[in-house]
Amino acid sequence: MPRKKAMAAAMFWTRSSRFVSLAIPLAVLSTGVVRADLVVTPPATNTAQTLDQWHDQMDAQLQRVARKLDSFFKRADDPESTGKSTGRVRLMLNIQDAETPSLNAAFSGKLALPCAEERLHLFVDNIKRGALPGAEDPTTSDNTLQAGLRFWLLRELRSRLSFESGVKFRGIPDPFGQVEFQYERKLDGWLGRFTQDAFYYAKERAGELTQVDVERAFRNQSVLRSTTAAQYTEESNGVEFEQTLLYDLPLHGRGRNLIPSASVFAHRNGSFLMDDYRVNITYRTSFFRPWLILEVTPQIEFPRERDYTFTPSLRIGFEIWLGSLPEDR
Repeated sequence: MPRKKAMAAAMFWTRSSRFVSLAIPLAVLSTGVVRADLVVTPPATNTAQTLDQWHDQMDAQLQRVARKLDSFFKRADDPESTGKSTGRVRLMLNIQDAETPSLNAAFSGKLALPCAEERLHLFVDNIKRGALPGAEDPTTSDNTLQAGLRFWLLRELRSRLSFESGVKFRGIPDPFGQVEFQYERKLDGWLGRFTQDAFYYAKERAGELTQVDVERAFRNQSVLRSTTAAQYTEESNGVEFEQTLLYDLPLHGRGRNLIPSASVFAHRNGSFLMDDYRVNITYRTSFFRPWLILEVTPQIEFPRERDYTFTPSLRIGFEIWLGSLPEDR
């Protein structure tokens, strides 16, 4: 009898050992599966390495130029510069009806100069001053280069005042200037922002843009924003208006957002006329690298220039970021 019990115990131990030896690796594998979503492993491909090297070289060159310029303002007792210069290049392809697709490129660069008391920035871009915030193509109409200085006159907790002056390179240099005032205030979970721009181009004359943003952030980091804007220039068709409502919804994963929006555009020149009704939804995601952003925007609109007929379109674009990432904005 004791012998039978010993044999039974041995068989049980053997089976148990086999079960344990099988269960341990399964447990390890299952643990790895459960936690795989917490491990971010960048693709170790030659293409990724080449792209990262190219991006790092461009970023280093940008910072090197900024430090070189900043050295002119450096005093003997100043610490080493810590300001971060940033740059952004945006390529956008617009496909509408059976028309030939149009391609535009917007770029902007800001060179930080910490030794100039962090009040002075150099900028290079082709962004049109005074454009309505919902403009599909904010680049200058002739896609020319602009460069100049931006000086912060006031940067308080709620208020900001800046002045910028530069030159638009279009044949004969076209000087321009802009003054921008911004005031923010929080109230019961909402954030209100008032922005007033006044700008002047030597050839295109003067203009102004008034913008009011009201937004609310929610627990899931989504943002609901209402934008009301009015613009007047000596070249515009009276006073132009825009009203936009958008919802910025972060999706699962880093750098992915879904942004539905609806806008109406109008102008007043004697009589009040509606210019456009527009609805679109934008999908933004980091594409292969965290500094490369893919943006896809299907859109429908009813423009006055087409007698308010249904007009679908699709925009596909890429953004390249230098010196920062989109979430650092």
